[in-house]
Amino acid sequence: MRRSRRRFVGALAVLLTLPGCFQAGPDYQDPKLRVPGFWRSSREGVVQDDYWTAAITADQSAKRTGAELWWEKFDDKTLSLLIRHTRKHHPTAYAAQARIREARAQQNVLAAAWFPWFGTNDEAQFGESSSANYLAAFEAGWEADLAGKTSRGVEAATAEWESAIEWQRDSMVVLTADVAMNYIASRTLEERLSRATEAAAEFREIHRILVEREEAGVAPRSDVIESQAQLQTREARLPKLRQELEVSKIRLANSCGIYPVALGDLMEKNPGIPKPPHKILLSAPANMLRNRPDVRREERKLAAQTARIGLAEAELYPILSVSGALSWESESASDLFSQVNRLFGFGPKLKWRIFEACKIQHRVDEETAQMNLRLAAYQQQVLDAVSEIEIAMTRLETESEYANRQLEAVNAHRESVKMIRESYLAGFVDLRRLLNALIDYHDTRDEEAAAQGRRSAFAAALFKSIGGGQMAD
Repeated sequence: MRRSRRRFVGALAVLLTLPGCFQAGPDYQDPKLRVPGFWRSSREGVVQDDYWTAAITADQSAKRTGAELWWEKFDDKTLSLLIRHTRKHHPTAYAAQARIREARAQQNVLAAAWFPWFGTNDEAQFGESSSANYLAAFEAGWEADLAGKTSRGVEAATAEWESAIEWQRDSMVVLTADVAMNYIASRTLEERLSRATEAAAEFREIHRILVEREEAGVAPRSDVIESQAQLQTREARLPKLRQELEVSKIRLANSCGIYPVALGDLMEKNPGIPKPPHKILLSAPANMLRNRPDVRREERKLAAQTARIGLAEAELYPILSVSGALSWESESASDLFSQVNRLFGFGPKLKWRIFEACKIQHRVDEETAQMNLRLAAYQQQVLDAVSEIEIAMTRLETESEYANRQLEAVNAHRESVKMIRESYLAGFVDLRRLLNALIDYHDTRDEEAAAQGRRSAFAAALFKSIGGGQMAD
């Protein structure tokens, strides 16, 4: 019996040296990023290595960068509070963590095939006679990873786990940007509503003055009617803006993962449209794209699919396993474990699927085609990422210039209204010219507020496009 044990241990030691000597299928090669060396939409001197100096490491451990907490650059405490809450408590954040745990568990399940298994089997059988038959057994076995089937499976599962990590990081980018954009939209509508209310108040005051002038016999009835029409036009805009503001706040609450009532008095703090940073420094395209979690996620998906080719190809090779059992069988439970009732068995087993009408090869071809699809998806993701960044840069640059021009126009219209009002009261110009000046002034103020909001939103979109905010809190 002792000699048999030595033979079992010796055979197992030999088999343990086999894994790693051969792995079916292609080894994964990191696809090279073929991207331009500069951004088309950036002005000279804008592209610098500032925010994105950390390279991707092999263990997928992301590092904080200058753009990681980008929302703090807007200097809005309410915005920062909402984003911190969202990143910790949003259902998507919980789902991302669960996805990582699931992928990690799947990796561990596959890795368990590297190790021997051990189990017991105990039975008590009763027949028509009064006698019983008792069986107790200890069983063990192990399968050699001759063609790297287990290794490729673990490789694929590891890449899927790393992909789940990138999915989590990407979800943080999306959540952060959504909260910021909805918050900016709400603040923009608040500012537009405030300015529209001021405009209505000014037209109301003019109408009041004209009514008094008509009663005094110094203003015609037509001026009163015309001023009333303009007043009603301005007042009609207020309910529409209030509606849009309430809808915007509901969307903001939803993006934060809370109910609208939970916003409470929070929006009463820090009013005004958040101002973006004066300049957003960018890295070269290749460096920037390596830091986008969605691009890294697609690359990990490609790596997982490449490993699955080897997983399928390993079925072409034999499967070698060894198993053994030590059992006792007796009709009496009292002498079940006696020497005479003991049985011992040990031996290797070779299994080889030699002919299955090319089924395995077709499976390999299928996995190879899936790999080509993944490669195309990765390449498309890179193209989409470049386009997204270019568009965000273009919109931010042009909207910033437009907002500055609108602010200059507001100041010019303000001076014009002041002069024309004085001329009207002195009798040098008619009411129509004054009303037109007021209409132009308040319309320009409204558009200037909208332009401020778009500029801030485009800045948030640019931070999103460069992968800012991907680290979990």
